Amino acid sequence: MITQETIKMNLDEIRAAMSFSAHRAGRNIQDIRLMAVTKLKPADVIQSLIDLGIKDIGENYPDETMTKIEVFQNAPEDVRLHMIGHCQSRKARLVAEYFDSFQSLDRLDIGLKLNSILEKKGKKMPVLLELNTGEEVNKKGWILKGTDFSSSFLQDLEQLQNCTQLDIQGLMTLPPFTENAEDNRYYFANLRQVLENLNSHYGTHLTELSMGTSIDYCVAIEEGATFIRLGTILVGPRA
Repeated sequence: MITQETIKMNLDEIRAAMSFSAHRAGRNIQDIRLMAVTKLKPADVIQSLIDLGIKDIGENYPDETMTKIEVFQNAPEDVRLHMIGHCQSRKARLVAEYFDSFQSLDRLDIGLKLNSILEKKGKKMPVLLELNTGEEVNKKGWILKGTDFSSSFLQDLEQLQNCTQLDIQGLMTLPPFTENAEDNRYYFANLRQVLENLNSHYGTHLTELSMGTSIDYCVAIEEGATFIRLGTILVGPRA
């Protein structure tokens, strides 16, 4: 298992790269949040991240998260647990109960169900809308063709905006896998443009862009990411 010392060395290198990319893009590093992705990682790794000052932690599978939920419940109040994976309808209750935000809202029906559960709990949840920027059939999210979103997305967005317990704060994407980070600059730039278009023409006030993973986070920062989601480069490969 990866040690806290190794995680710290990884984190130091990542933060240096983040600072360089932010400076290159003329951005303030304080506007970019590093999220540690800990799916299939034990609670000890999560505790090490928290001890090293990580405030944002992303999990993909609610059932798995429940096996290590104690580490989150005992964490400082400013540590936030984000749902970043596809959420099955029957898992919406777990997300509403235990997570602080939902970064991968990928369809209308789960948004409506989550809102209903949150309403009964008297809880409001920040959410990001997941857009399928690569038009990949094996991925979830509303399809985005370049910077063109469909009329069905706008119809769904209108309904989601009426969900009183959902605080729609921005957009999220996971572009096609590549070993060349530059390949994904196109998708990141498109997502930023879509956010700007929605704010200009459709009455939204979106500020968050969750994009960039271990391979391409520096490019994502240069294209406007406010969240980068790092797993392998930070805590090592999954078993």
